[in-house]
Amino acid sequence: MAKKTKKRSKRRGLNDVVLAICVVAVGGVVIAGVWLAVSGDSTPSRRALRQPTVVSDAQQVAVEVFDNDFEPRDLTVKTGATVVWTFTGDLPHNVTDDRGAFASDTMADGEYTRTFDAAGIFYYYCTIHHGMQGTLTVRE
Repeated sequence: MAKKTKKRSKRRGLNDVVLAICVVAVGGVVIAGVWLAVSGDSTPSRRALRQPTVVSDAQQVAVEVFDNDFEPRDLTVKTGATVVWTFTGDLPHNVTDDRGAFASDTMADGEYTRTFDAAGIFYYYCTIHHGMQGTLTVRE
C-alpha cells in the first residue's frame, strides 16, 4: 500500500504544479487585459501610415481628437493662429503639452481651443493614451 500512496502523492504534486502554472497564465492574461483597458491601445484606430505635416496659414485650424489618434498629428501654423481640438469618438481623451504650456480637460466630446501668440514647437499627447502624440509648430 505504501507504493500506491507514493504514486498518488507524486501525481497529486504534479497536478498541483500544472494547476499553479494555469493560474499564473490566466492571471497574466487578465492583468494584460486590464492594463490594455486602462492604458488604451497605443495603435491608432485609423490610418496606420504616418500622416504628412499639415501647414496652414489660416487663423483657425482644426485638429480632430478621436479614438487613439489626432488628425492631423503634425501641424504647422502662423503665430496668432487658433487651434481647435475637437473631441469625437467613444473614448475620453485630453491634449497636454509635454512641457506644461497647455492642457485640456479630459472629455469624449467637445472642444478645446487655444491661440498661439509666440513661435515654438509643442509636443503634445493624451495623458490617458500615451501613444496618441502630436506636434504643433508655430512659426512667424
